[in-house]
Amino acid sequence: MNWKELKDQVIDLGFEEDDTYTEYSRVIINASNRALQILYSTVIPQISDYLKGKWGKGYTDANGKEQWIYPTRKTITTETNDEDKIFVPTELDPLVPLLAAHYIWLDDDLTKATIYWNEYDDLKQQILATYMRPRGCVIEGGW
Repeated sequence: MNWKELKDQVIDLGFEEDDTYTEYSRVIINASNRALQILYSTVIPQISDYLKGKWGKGYTDANGKEQWIYPTRKTITTETNDEDKIFVPTELDPLVPLLAAHYIWLDDDLTKATIYWNEYDDLKQQILATYMRPRGCVIEGGW
């Protein structure tokens, strides 16, 4: 997902006109950063074992053990270009606009904000249940 896609989705969720970003850019940027911060601090750590093999970068520590580098998120600013990627695992892409929309519309329309929060929370629970499910393994060798 890039910045333009996220902006468009958030604006569409509010049933707003395309020029809404011009008037509310600060609010949209702050809400998007808040949504990303929440995902990085609450959701991603819960599925980090799944994500390690998928998009983590490894390094070898002093003991020769492979370690996972937790990716850092980019902060969205007024200087962020429309084509700049929003670094979120694709599994979590649907959560970002819902959570950002919740924060954007929280002050103006409590009904919209509540709907977006409920959709976000339900989808988050489904994603966590899917990616936290124990995986099967095969143990070979032995005594």
